[in-house]
Amino acid sequence: MIELRQVSKTLPSGGRPLVILHPLDIAIPAGQFVAVMGPSGSGKSTLLGLIAGLDEPSGGEIAVNGQTLTRMNEDALARFRGQTIGFVFQTFQLIPTLTALENVMVPLEIARRPEARARAEALIALVGLDSRAAHYPAQLSGGEQQRVAIARAFACRPAVLLAD
Repeated sequence: MIELRQVSKTLPSGGRPLVILHPLDIAIPAGQFVAVMGPSGSGKSTLLGLIAGLDEPSGGEIAVNGQTLTRMNEDALARFRGQTIGFVFQTFQLIPTLTALENVMVPLEIARRPEARARAEALIALVGLDSRAAHYPAQLSGGEQQRVAIARAFACRPAVLLAD
């Protein structure tokens, strides 16, 4: 379950406040698929970053799976993200010095999962990139990079998957 209660985001811009996200209330039950749509600059990425605990709201409260993110310190947020959230970034955020396989292994190694390599290999195969596993992001097409990012997002079997 994802719950946002009066969540807003405002940033200073040229000495004046710029409202990125107006106060928002939303409840998304577990197992639900939701698409957030809107024009460029309407706050979609900001909203996803807030739900993932990557950004802090200016106001309101965010709870995911019964955990209130807005009350967590940075260490608790990092643990929460590692255990609960899978995120496919708009720009993929692949590490350029790591191969496709190694990029998928990163969250598994951070979580100290003993099956990191086997799980990453299975996910790379699942997204159809087993023949490209040893390639670096710069050697992959945009679509292939996106599939690596998707495989990485699923690596730790997250309860919540966010795709920007």
